[in-house]
Amino acid sequence: MKLLAAIIKKELLEIIRDIQSLFLLILMPAAFILVMSLTLQGLFQPDSDFTVKIIAADLDRSPESARFLAGLKSAKSLSITELREGVSSDELLGSIKKGHYNFGLVINRDFSASFRNIARAPQTPPMDLYVEPAIQSAIQMGVKNHLVMEFLKQRTGSFFDKNRAVMSYAGITKESFLLPIETMLATRYVLKGTRSSTIPNAAQQSVPAWLVFSMYFIVMPISLIFHTEKNNGTLSRMRSINLNNRYLIAGKLAAYYIISMIQVVGMLCVGRFIVPLLGGDTISFGNSWAGLYLIASSVGCNAIAYGLLISVASKNTQMAGSLGSILIIILSAIGGIMVPKFVMPSFMQRLSAISPLSWGLDGFLDITLRNGSIADIAPECALLLATSIIMLAATGIILKKKIL
Repeated sequence: MKLLAAIIKKELLEIIRDIQSLFLLILMPAAFILVMSLTLQGLFQPDSDFTVKIIAADLDRSPESARFLAGLKSAKSLSITELREGVSSDELLGSIKKGHYNFGLVINRDFSASFRNIARAPQTPPMDLYVEPAIQSAIQMGVKNHLVMEFLKQRTGSFFDKNRAVMSYAGITKESFLLPIETMLATRYVLKGTRSSTIPNAAQQSVPAWLVFSMYFIVMPISLIFHTEKNNGTLSRMRSINLNNRYLIAGKLAAYYIISMIQVVGMLCVGRFIVPLLGGDTISFGNSWAGLYLIASSVGCNAIAYGLLISVASKNTQMAGSLGSILIIILSAIGGIMVPKFVMPSFMQRLSAISPLSWGLDGFLDITLRNGSIADIAPECALLLATSIIMLAATGIILKKKIL
Protein backbone atom coordinates (compact mmCIF):
# COMPACT_ATOMS: atom_id res chain seq x y z
CA MET A 1 0.00 0.00 0.00
CA LYS A 2 2.90 2.38 0.75
CA LEU A 3 4.30 1.79 -2.71
CA LEU A 4 0.91 2.42 -4.31
CA ALA A 5 0.44 5.58 -2.23
CA ALA A 6 3.87 6.81 -3.31
CA ILE A 7 3.02 6.30 -6.98
CA ILE A 8 -0.29 8.15 -6.55
CA LYS A 9 1.49 11.03 -4.80
CA LYS A 10 4.13 11.19 -7.55
CA GLU A 11 1.47 11.30 -10.27
CA LEU A 12 -0.51 14.03 -8.53
CA LEU A 13 2.60 16.16 -8.10
CA GLU A 14 3.45 15.72 -11.78
CA ILE A 15 -0.07 16.76 -12.77
CA ILE A 16 -0.05 19.82 -10.51
CA ARG A 17 3.25 20.96 -12.06
CA ASP A 18 1.77 20.67 -15.55
CA ILE A 19 -0.20 23.91 -15.73
CA GLN A 20 -1.01 23.53 -19.42
CA SER A 21 -2.68 20.16 -18.87
CA LEU A 22 -4.73 21.54 -15.99
CA PHE A 23 -5.81 24.39 -18.26
CA LEU A 24 -6.80 21.86 -20.93
CA LEU A 25 -8.79 19.72 -18.48
CA ILE A 26 -10.58 22.46 -16.54
CA LEU A 27 -10.73 25.80 -18.34
CA MET A 28 -11.24 24.54 -21.89
CA PRO A 29 -14.40 22.52 -21.14
CA ALA A 30 -15.65 25.31 -18.89
CA ALA A 31 -15.38 27.70 -21.84
CA PHE A 32 -17.15 25.16 -24.08
CA ILE A 33 -20.00 24.83 -21.61
CA LEU A 34 -20.40 28.57 -21.14
CA VAL A 35 -20.37 29.35 -24.86
CA MET A 36 -22.65 26.50 -25.95
CA SER A 37 -25.14 26.95 -23.09
CA LEU A 38 -25.50 30.68 -23.74
CA THR A 39 -25.53 30.32 -27.52
CA LEU A 40 -28.17 27.60 -27.71
CA GLN A 41 -30.53 28.71 -24.96
CA GLY A 42 -32.78 30.49 -27.46
CA LEU A 43 -33.53 27.17 -29.15
CA PHE A 44 -34.80 25.58 -25.94
CA GLN A 45 -36.61 28.35 -24.08
CA PRO A 46 -40.29 28.60 -25.06
CA ASP A 47 -40.33 32.32 -24.20
CA SER A 48 -36.98 33.17 -25.77
CA ASP A 49 -36.44 36.11 -28.10
CA PHE A 50 -35.14 33.85 -30.87
CA THR A 51 -36.73 34.97 -34.15
CA VAL A 52 -36.45 34.09 -37.82
CA LYS A 53 -35.96 37.18 -39.97
CA ILE A 54 -38.17 37.29 -43.09
CA ILE A 55 -38.31 40.06 -45.68
CA ALA A 56 -41.64 40.11 -47.49
CA ALA A 57 -42.82 41.65 -50.77
CA ASP A 58 -46.59 41.94 -51.25
CA LEU A 59 -47.21 42.08 -55.00
CA ASP A 60 -50.94 41.46 -54.60
CA ARG A 61 -51.72 44.45 -52.35
CA SER A 62 -55.14 43.08 -51.46
CA PRO A 63 -57.02 42.96 -48.14
CA GLU A 64 -56.38 39.21 -48.07
CA SER A 65 -52.61 39.59 -48.39
CA ALA A 66 -52.64 42.35 -45.76
CA ARG A 67 -54.48 40.07 -43.30
CA PHE A 68 -52.07 37.26 -44.08
CA LEU A 69 -49.03 39.41 -43.32
CA ALA A 70 -50.69 40.73 -40.16
CA GLY A 71 -51.17 37.16 -38.99
CA LEU A 72 -47.50 36.39 -39.62
CA LYS A 73 -46.38 39.52 -37.77
CA SER A 74 -48.32 38.41 -34.70
CA ALA A 75 -46.14 35.29 -34.39
CA LYS A 76 -43.42 35.71 -31.73
CA SER A 77 -40.92 33.51 -33.57
CA LEU A 78 -41.10 35.49 -36.83
CA SER A 79 -39.73 38.94 -37.54
CA ILE A 80 -41.43 40.25 -40.72
CA THR A 81 -40.09 43.24 -42.62
CA GLU A 82 -42.37 44.31 -45.47
CA LEU A 83 -40.95 46.03 -48.53
CA ARG A 84 -42.68 49.18 -49.67
CA GLU A 85 -44.84 49.12 -52.78
CA GLY A 86 -43.01 49.35 -56.04
CA VAL A 87 -39.76 47.80 -54.83
CA SER A 88 -38.52 45.00 -57.10
CA SER A 89 -37.84 41.48 -55.98
CA ASP A 90 -34.13 42.05 -56.71
CA GLU A 91 -33.89 44.10 -53.53
CA LEU A 92 -35.47 41.22 -51.59
CA LEU A 93 -32.94 38.75 -52.99
CA GLY A 94 -30.10 41.18 -52.37
CA SER A 95 -31.03 41.51 -48.70
CA ILE A 96 -30.87 37.73 -48.31
CA LYS A 97 -27.52 37.50 -50.13
CA LYS A 98 -26.05 40.15 -47.83
CA GLY A 99 -27.11 38.12 -44.80
CA HIS A 100 -29.61 40.67 -43.48
CA TYR A 101 -32.49 38.17 -43.62
CA ASN A 102 -32.87 34.39 -43.43
CA PHE A 103 -35.89 34.11 -45.74
CA GLY A 104 -37.63 36.10 -48.44
CA LEU A 105 -41.39 35.82 -48.95
CA VAL A 106 -43.03 37.01 -52.17
CA ILE A 107 -46.84 37.17 -52.17
CA ASN A 108 -47.77 36.79 -55.81
CA ARG A 109 -50.35 38.91 -57.63
CA ASP A 110 -52.99 36.18 -57.78
CA PHE A 111 -52.82 35.58 -54.01
CA SER A 112 -56.31 36.92 -53.31
CA ALA A 113 -57.82 34.60 -55.95
CA SER A 114 -57.16 31.71 -53.58
CA PHE A 115 -59.63 33.31 -51.15
CA ARG A 116 -62.28 34.40 -53.63
CA ASN A 117 -62.67 30.93 -55.18
CA ILE A 118 -62.52 28.47 -52.30
CA ALA A 119 -63.89 25.58 -54.34
CA ARG A 120 -60.93 25.55 -56.73
CA ALA A 121 -57.33 24.86 -55.86
CA PRO A 122 -54.80 27.56 -56.88
CA GLN A 123 -53.37 26.97 -60.35
CA THR A 124 -50.06 28.59 -59.45
CA PRO A 125 -48.40 28.91 -56.02
CA PRO A 126 -49.81 31.99 -54.27
CA MET A 127 -46.44 32.52 -52.55
CA ASP A 128 -42.74 32.06 -53.28
CA LEU A 129 -40.26 31.47 -50.45
CA TYR A 130 -36.58 32.27 -50.92
CA VAL A 131 -34.19 30.61 -48.47
CA GLU A 132 -30.62 31.42 -47.48
CA PRO A 133 -28.77 28.12 -48.18
CA ALA A 134 -27.01 27.99 -44.79
CA ILE A 135 -30.30 27.75 -42.88
CA GLN A 136 -30.81 24.31 -41.34
CA SER A 137 -33.50 22.16 -42.92
CA ALA A 138 -35.35 21.86 -39.59
CA ILE A 139 -35.75 25.66 -39.41
CA GLN A 140 -36.76 25.77 -43.06
CA MET A 141 -39.46 23.17 -42.39
CA GLY A 142 -40.71 25.13 -39.39
CA VAL A 143 -41.04 28.35 -41.39
CA LYS A 144 -42.76 26.57 -44.29
CA ASN A 145 -45.24 24.94 -41.94
CA HIS A 146 -45.95 28.27 -40.28
CA LEU A 147 -46.63 29.95 -43.61
CA VAL A 148 -48.89 27.15 -44.81
CA MET A 149 -50.80 27.05 -41.51
CA GLU A 150 -51.38 30.81 -41.61
CA PHE A 151 -52.50 30.60 -45.24
CA LEU A 152 -54.97 27.79 -44.47
CA LYS A 153 -56.20 29.66 -41.41
CA GLN A 154 -56.89 32.79 -43.44
CA ARG A 155 -58.50 30.78 -46.26
CA THR A 156 -60.77 28.93 -43.83
CA GLY A 157 -61.68 32.23 -42.21
CA SER A 158 -62.62 33.61 -45.62
CA PHE A 159 -64.85 30.59 -46.20
CA PHE A 160 -66.66 31.20 -42.91
CA ASP A 161 -67.13 34.88 -43.70
CA LYS A 162 -68.73 34.08 -47.06
CA ASN A 163 -70.98 31.38 -45.62
CA ARG A 164 -71.76 33.01 -42.29
CA ALA A 165 -75.54 32.34 -42.49
CA VAL A 166 -75.14 28.65 -43.30
CA MET A 167 -72.50 28.16 -40.60
CA SER A 168 -74.59 30.04 -38.06
CA TYR A 169 -77.61 27.85 -38.89
CA ALA A 170 -75.42 24.77 -38.33
CA GLY A 171 -74.25 26.19 -35.01
CA ILE A 172 -70.61 26.48 -36.10
CA THR A 173 -68.63 29.64 -35.47
CA LYS A 174 -65.25 30.59 -36.85
CA GLU A 175 -63.82 30.89 -33.34
CA SER A 176 -64.92 27.38 -32.33
CA PHE A 177 -63.62 25.86 -35.56
CA LEU A 178 -60.26 27.64 -35.74
CA LEU A 179 -58.88 26.74 -32.33
CA PRO A 180 -55.53 28.18 -31.19
CA ILE A 181 -52.67 25.70 -31.49
CA GLU A 182 -51.82 25.92 -27.79
CA THR A 183 -55.31 24.65 -26.92
CA MET A 184 -55.04 21.68 -29.29
CA LEU A 185 -51.58 20.38 -28.37
CA ALA A 186 -50.01 19.87 -24.96
CA THR A 187 -46.33 18.94 -24.65
CA ARG A 188 -45.33 16.26 -22.14
CA TYR A 189 -41.74 15.17 -21.54
CA VAL A 190 -41.05 11.48 -21.02
CA LEU A 191 -38.99 10.98 -17.86
CA LYS A 192 -37.60 7.79 -16.37
CA GLY A 193 -38.29 8.85 -12.79
CA THR A 194 -41.17 10.33 -10.83
CA ARG A 195 -40.05 13.94 -10.68
CA SER A 196 -42.45 16.50 -12.08
CA SER A 197 -41.86 17.38 -15.71
CA THR A 198 -39.47 20.26 -16.48
CA ILE A 199 -38.68 21.86 -19.83
CA PRO A 200 -35.22 20.79 -21.09
CA ASN A 201 -32.88 23.72 -21.55
CA ALA A 202 -29.57 24.42 -23.27
CA ALA A 203 -27.47 23.76 -20.16
CA GLN A 204 -29.00 20.31 -19.64
CA GLN A 205 -28.16 19.47 -23.25
CA SER A 206 -24.67 20.96 -23.55
CA VAL A 207 -23.11 20.38 -20.10
CA PRO A 208 -23.22 16.53 -20.20
CA ALA A 209 -22.03 16.46 -23.82
CA TRP A 210 -19.00 18.70 -23.37
CA LEU A 211 -18.24 17.20 -19.96
CA VAL A 212 -17.91 13.71 -21.48
CA PHE A 213 -15.92 15.14 -24.39
CA SER A 214 -13.44 16.93 -22.12
CA MET A 215 -12.98 13.96 -19.76
CA TYR A 216 -11.36 11.95 -22.55
CA PHE A 217 -8.77 14.64 -23.12
CA ILE A 218 -7.09 13.39 -19.98
CA VAL A 219 -5.09 11.40 -22.52
CA MET A 220 -2.92 14.52 -22.99
CA PRO A 221 -1.41 14.77 -19.48
CA ILE A 222 -1.26 10.98 -19.17
CA SER A 223 0.81 10.64 -22.35
CA LEU A 224 2.98 13.65 -21.55
CA ILE A 225 3.92 12.41 -18.08
CA PHE A 226 4.33 8.81 -19.21
CA HIS A 227 6.75 9.64 -22.03
CA THR A 228 8.61 12.13 -19.81
CA GLU A 229 9.16 9.32 -17.29
CA LYS A 230 10.20 7.01 -20.09
CA ASN A 231 12.72 9.47 -21.52
CA ASN A 232 14.30 10.60 -18.22
CA GLY A 233 14.78 7.03 -17.02
CA THR A 234 12.12 6.95 -14.28
CA LEU A 235 10.45 3.86 -15.72
CA SER A 236 13.82 2.14 -16.14
CA ARG A 237 14.62 2.72 -12.46
CA MET A 238 11.24 1.25 -11.56
CA ARG A 239 12.09 -1.78 -13.64
CA SER A 240 15.41 -2.14 -11.81
CA ILE A 241 13.61 -2.59 -8.47
CA ASN A 242 11.25 -5.18 -9.98
CA LEU A 243 8.16 -2.98 -9.68
CA ASN A 244 5.10 -4.88 -10.80
CA ASN A 245 3.40 -3.01 -13.64
CA ARG A 246 0.06 -3.52 -11.89
CA TYR A 247 1.21 -1.07 -9.20
CA LEU A 248 2.17 1.50 -11.81
CA ILE A 249 -1.17 1.17 -13.64
CA ALA A 250 -3.17 1.19 -10.40
CA GLY A 251 -1.30 4.25 -9.15
CA LYS A 252 -1.86 6.19 -12.34
CA LEU A 253 -5.51 5.09 -12.47
CA ALA A 254 -6.13 6.29 -8.88
CA ALA A 255 -4.32 9.60 -9.36
CA TYR A 256 -6.08 10.49 -12.59
CA TYR A 257 -9.40 9.31 -11.16
CA ILE A 258 -9.09 12.04 -8.52
CA ILE A 259 -8.36 14.62 -11.25
CA SER A 260 -11.27 13.32 -13.31
CA MET A 261 -13.73 13.67 -10.43
CA ILE A 262 -12.48 17.22 -9.76
CA GLN A 263 -13.12 17.91 -13.43
CA VAL A 264 -16.69 16.55 -13.19
CA VAL A 265 -17.49 18.59 -10.09
CA GLY A 266 -16.03 21.72 -11.64
CA MET A 267 -17.97 21.38 -14.90
CA LEU A 268 -21.25 20.63 -13.14
CA CYS A 269 -20.73 23.67 -10.90
CA VAL A 270 -20.13 25.81 -13.99
CA GLY A 271 -23.43 24.60 -15.43
CA ARG A 272 -25.27 25.02 -12.14
CA PHE A 273 -23.92 28.36 -10.89
CA ILE A 274 -21.80 30.24 -13.47
CA VAL A 275 -24.01 29.88 -16.55
CA PRO A 276 -27.09 31.36 -14.74
CA LEU A 277 -24.99 34.34 -13.60
CA LEU A 278 -24.39 35.17 -17.27
CA GLY A 279 -28.07 34.95 -18.15
CA GLY A 280 -28.24 31.29 -19.13
CA ASP A 281 -30.24 28.38 -17.77
CA THR A 282 -29.12 26.15 -14.93
CA ILE A 283 -28.62 22.40 -15.08
CA SER A 284 -30.59 19.93 -12.99
CA PHE A 285 -28.71 17.02 -11.40
CA GLY A 286 -31.72 14.70 -11.26
CA ASN A 287 -32.70 12.92 -8.08
CA SER A 288 -30.12 10.11 -8.06
CA TRP A 289 -26.81 11.32 -6.68
CA ALA A 290 -25.55 7.74 -6.57
CA GLY A 291 -26.41 7.33 -10.24
CA LEU A 292 -24.63 10.59 -11.11
CA TYR A 293 -21.51 9.45 -9.24
CA LEU A 294 -21.62 6.01 -10.85
CA ILE A 295 -21.84 7.27 -14.42
CA ALA A 296 -19.17 9.93 -13.76
CA SER A 297 -16.86 7.28 -12.29
CA SER A 298 -17.50 4.89 -15.18
CA VAL A 299 -16.74 7.54 -17.79
CA GLY A 300 -13.68 8.67 -15.82
CA CYS A 301 -12.25 5.14 -15.59
CA ASN A 302 -12.88 4.54 -19.27
CA ALA A 303 -11.21 7.81 -20.23
CA ILE A 304 -8.17 7.05 -18.06
CA ALA A 305 -7.88 3.50 -19.43
CA TYR A 306 -8.07 4.96 -22.93
CA GLY A 307 -5.34 7.46 -22.10
CA LEU A 308 -3.05 4.80 -20.62
CA LEU A 309 -3.48 2.50 -23.62
CA ILE A 310 -2.78 5.29 -26.13
CA SER A 311 0.29 6.36 -24.11
CA VAL A 312 1.98 2.96 -23.87
CA ALA A 313 1.12 2.09 -27.49
CA SER A 314 2.66 5.31 -28.87
CA LYS A 315 6.34 5.92 -29.57
CA ASN A 316 6.42 9.48 -28.28
CA THR A 317 4.34 12.31 -26.81
CA GLN A 318 3.54 13.85 -30.19
CA MET A 319 2.15 10.61 -31.56
CA ALA A 320 0.14 9.94 -28.40
CA GLY A 321 -1.31 13.45 -28.36
CA SER A 322 -2.22 13.45 -32.05
CA LEU A 323 -3.64 9.92 -32.12
CA GLY A 324 -5.49 10.37 -28.85
CA SER A 325 -7.08 13.68 -29.88
CA ILE A 326 -8.09 12.52 -33.37
CA LEU A 327 -9.74 9.37 -32.05
CA ILE A 328 -11.62 11.38 -29.41
CA ILE A 329 -12.96 13.78 -32.04
CA ILE A 330 -14.04 10.90 -34.30
CA LEU A 331 -15.71 8.99 -31.46
CA SER A 332 -17.44 12.15 -30.22
CA ALA A 333 -18.72 12.95 -33.72
CA ILE A 334 -20.29 9.52 -34.19
CA GLY A 335 -21.32 9.35 -30.53
CA GLY A 336 -23.73 12.30 -30.53
CA ILE A 337 -21.50 14.85 -28.81
CA MET A 338 -21.15 17.26 -31.72
CA VAL A 339 -24.22 16.25 -33.71
CA PRO A 340 -27.37 14.86 -32.02
CA LYS A 341 -27.87 11.21 -32.86
CA PHE A 342 -31.51 11.64 -33.84
CA VAL A 343 -30.53 13.76 -36.88
CA MET A 344 -28.00 11.19 -38.12
CA PRO A 345 -28.77 8.67 -40.88
CA SER A 346 -29.86 5.26 -39.63
CA PHE A 347 -26.50 3.60 -40.31
CA MET A 348 -24.69 6.36 -38.36
CA GLN A 349 -27.08 5.91 -35.45
CA ARG A 350 -26.21 2.22 -35.40
CA LEU A 351 -22.51 3.07 -35.65
CA SER A 352 -22.78 5.38 -32.62
CA ALA A 353 -23.37 2.30 -30.47
CA ILE A 354 -19.63 1.51 -30.63
CA SER A 355 -18.56 4.88 -29.20
CA PRO A 356 -17.77 4.98 -25.44
CA LEU A 357 -18.55 8.71 -25.53
CA SER A 358 -22.07 7.83 -26.68
CA TRP A 359 -22.48 5.47 -23.70
CA GLY A 360 -21.26 8.16 -21.33
CA LEU A 361 -23.48 10.86 -22.81
CA ASP A 362 -26.57 8.63 -22.68
CA GLY A 363 -25.82 7.81 -19.06
CA PHE A 364 -25.44 11.44 -18.02
CA LEU A 365 -28.61 12.43 -19.89
CA ASP A 366 -30.52 9.56 -18.25
CA ILE A 367 -29.67 11.01 -14.84
CA THR A 368 -29.71 14.78 -15.36
CA LEU A 369 -32.32 15.14 -18.11
CA ARG A 370 -34.56 12.06 -17.94
CA ASN A 371 -34.55 11.76 -14.15
CA GLY A 372 -33.30 8.16 -14.28
CA SER A 373 -31.89 5.93 -11.57
CA ILE A 374 -28.97 3.51 -11.24
CA ALA A 375 -31.01 0.81 -12.95
CA ASP A 376 -31.43 3.05 -16.01
CA ILE A 377 -27.70 3.65 -16.44
CA ALA A 378 -26.59 0.11 -15.60
CA PRO A 379 -26.13 -0.95 -19.26
CA GLU A 380 -23.98 2.09 -20.08
CA CYS A 381 -21.89 1.70 -16.92
CA ALA A 382 -21.38 -2.01 -17.63
CA LEU A 383 -20.13 -1.25 -21.15
CA LEU A 384 -17.82 1.51 -19.94
CA LEU A 385 -16.31 -0.57 -17.13
CA ALA A 386 -15.95 -3.69 -19.29
CA THR A 387 -14.07 -1.81 -21.99
CA SER A 388 -11.98 -0.14 -19.28
CA ILE A 389 -10.86 -3.53 -18.01
CA ILE A 390 -9.98 -4.66 -21.53
CA MET A 391 -7.96 -1.49 -22.21
CA LEU A 392 -6.15 -1.74 -18.86
CA ALA A 393 -5.30 -5.38 -19.56
CA ALA A 394 -3.94 -4.42 -22.97
CA THR A 395 -1.96 -1.61 -21.31
CA GLY A 396 -0.37 -4.10 -18.90
CA ILE A 397 0.61 -6.45 -21.72
CA ILE A 398 2.20 -3.71 -23.83
CA LEU A 399 3.88 -2.18 -20.79
CA LYS A 400 5.42 -5.51 -19.84
CA LYS A 401 6.78 -6.13 -23.32
CA LYS A 402 8.11 -2.62 -23.90
CA ILE A 403 9.31 -1.35 -20.54
CA LEU A 404 8.64 -3.34 -17.37
